Amino acid sequence: MPLTIDGITYYTTNEAARELGVQPNSLRTVVANGTIAVRYMEELGRNLIAADELERYRAERAGQKGWTTRKDPSYQPTNSRAAYFRAYRRRKRQEAAEQEQVREQTQAQTTTETEKPADENGGR
Repeated sequence: MPLTIDGITYYTTNEAARELGVQPNSLRTVVANGTIAVRYMEELGRNLIAADELERYRAERAGQKGWTTRKDPSYQPTNSRAAYFRAYRRRKRQEAAEQEQVREQTQAQTTTETEKPADENGGR
């Protein structure tokens, strides 16, 4: 619940993160970098972020990251980013193939064990 002091609405870091739709740790990083100004309230023992500061940050950062940027028809990833995603997809395909191979080996091993004759299993 926002706190109003001297006619200014303040948010805690967690509340501000919820308002911005980001993780609290991400917002703490932004605060530590000095991108968002905070007011330390010694009585409460915490940082408070003014509502107008949140709006300034939201307007400043709008559309700079994530899907909002990538869905733009003119978006072209940088060469390093494209290379990263190619390597990522290659790695994921390889991991999936390895997991499938292990699954098939386990299934084949289970099948051969259940098909052994009774004499080999110690049966009578």
